[in-house]
Amino acid sequence: MTETVDVLVRAADAGSTYLSWRWLDDVGRPEYEVLTVARTASALAQLDAALASPCEGVRATDSTRPAITAGAFADVDRERVLARSLTEAVLPAKLRAGIRERVDAGLRVRVRWTPSPRLARIPFELLCVDGDVRLLEVAESVLEPPSAVHADRPLLPQPWEQVRHRPIMLVIDPGLPRTAARHELRSALAASDAERFNKRVLEHVTAGRTVAGESSSGVQRNLSRAALSLALATPRSRLFYFGHVTSSDAEPGSAAIHLNDTARKWGMAEPLRRVGADGIARDNDDDHRPFTALDLLLGTSSADETVWKSYGHGGRKLGYELWPMPPRVALIACEGGVDYRSAETFGLVVAMVAAGAGLVTTTRWTLPTDSAFREVSGPDIWPTGELALRVDAAHDCDDPIGELARWQRDQLRRWRESGDLAYTPLVWASLTHTIAPARHSADSPDSERQSAPTVQSEVLGTIGGTS
Repeated sequence: MTETVDVLVRAADAGSTYLSWRWLDDVGRPEYEVLTVARTASALAQLDAALASPCEGVRATDSTRPAITAGAFADVDRERVLARSLTEAVLPAKLRAGIRERVDAGLRVRVRWTPSPRLARIPFELLCVDGDVRLLEVAESVLEPPSAVHADRPLLPQPWEQVRHRPIMLVIDPGLPRTAARHELRSALAASDAERFNKRVLEHVTAGRTVAGESSSGVQRNLSRAALSLALATPRSRLFYFGHVTSSDAEPGSAAIHLNDTARKWGMAEPLRRVGADGIARDNDDDHRPFTALDLLLGTSSADETVWKSYGHGGRKLGYELWPMPPRVALIACEGGVDYRSAETFGLVVAMVAAGAGLVTTTRWTLPTDSAFREVSGPDIWPTGELALRVDAAHDCDDPIGELARWQRDQLRRWRESGDLAYTPLVWASLTHTIAPARHSADSPDSERQSAPTVQSEVLGTIGGTS
């Protein structure tokens, strides 16, 4: 078996961006480089221009069309120029040389990134390490949350070998309240795409990976947060979500998945209200209430007895008690990993890690729907759906990150050869893998474990909640 060597890369924004790295086969020689705003601004602006930027009240296919038709990820040559610009801006020559040196020595390199908000949407896998050789082709890239996330973590992930026999849970394009459509939250799947996912669900049922007829798992089911809690009371090997995520890097705790909840169901987020012509929001019990990262972290800790009882409990429960996450979670939606774009790293990913996930695969930017691709490129294209199904299949493997990296390398090859939108990095390069295996005292310095506050305690202290 090929020996693996890790390099820890950490970034912090303080005017300039300070990038430090340490090879674990040479821990006594940490290195760093200062990435000035003048150095990074142009490349990051090019990346922003290449991505889809949905706007409230604008049809999704309209807001993502520029990225599909005219962005850097719509053309092989422009994508190559973008990759080279990003490389020069954020990947120091000394770090590239260290990667090449170890790869040439026959080692398997794994880069463990903790990006700063400024670098959070960089597709590190597309960066160049030697000419047009991409990092994806020679190394594995993963994200690591800050060490505070590990401190006094309430629910640690179990090893895959011990849980792989458990049923999986599939939440695919869940039904939404009808009022959600006012906010451009509609079905994520066209009928033909839904059929592909139904076929995959049937394969899982036939293989005994999920329960036939389970009302909470499947395609386009009406699923509330309470029903999700009940379903997760059955120990699961993994959770797969494909649907809508909304988020704001200015308020990452508001990052949310969208289920079938209305304003009648208590939650940490305000319902999505309808604003009249006079600019005043009208309250309606049918308004949609998102299920946020704060819900997943804090549960009913700030709710009253009526809410506790609605979940079948006689007291407050934290999020991990109501919605315990299995060791592997896939969150395939628009910018599910907004956590890293905030100065305080917290969103759905970190909330899921706190609730027991050891691997969270999600996306670093907005994904166009397959319908948007078909409006531009014709009827036989569905890259976003294919991405989701590839992630679903990989999460059942012993090495899901390696499995997906092999698929991404094949997509890169096809993209270079054809330039076909079916293989655009706009979709497959959006993937991120946050790894957070169980840590014990032997895995990290005692000083780190004792001094780092938990995410949960920080948030509770901020809102004045109790547990």
